[in-house]
Amino acid sequence: MSCDEFCEKVQLYQSTMYALAFSMLRNDEDAADAISEAIVKAYGSLSQLKSPRSFRAWLLKILRNTCLGMLRSRPQTLALEEDAALPEPTGRVDLSTKLVLREAVERLHQPYRTVVFLFYYEGLSILEISQITGSSVLAVRKQLSRAREMLQKSLKKEDFF
Repeated sequence: MSCDEFCEKVQLYQSTMYALAFSMLRNDEDAADAISEAIVKAYGSLSQLKSPRSFRAWLLKILRNTCLGMLRSRPQTLALEEDAALPEPTGRVDLSTKLVLREAVERLHQPYRTVVFLFYYEGLSILEISQITGSSVLAVRKQLSRAREMLQKSLKKEDFF
């Protein structure tokens, strides 16, 4: 893959990369740093890419691992309020429903928030999520199932249903 092809593909997935990094790090500056670092790592290890078709999953896995490294190096503090926001889900849903759903997803802990984001917001398959997260397909299915249960309980508490 040439440098130009690499740059084109990175540009194609830049919004997905930002959304994934932001969903994990919950900070614009950290997300931008993680993306930059992941792009450099990906370019440096381009020879390890087995199939150009799996570029997106490969790149997002590098980004996820970069974000996890940044999270591990952070001091362990408890954030009282976070101004994180995931991209809005697509489809015909009114604004108040989108806001309630977004807030419920934001309250999920890792890995549930990331799995929900990749599946519902980015439209990735369970197999692709498995490749990105390094979890088995069965584990991703279970995480999605648990996340749905958590969201349902959360939304019932808010009388959403």
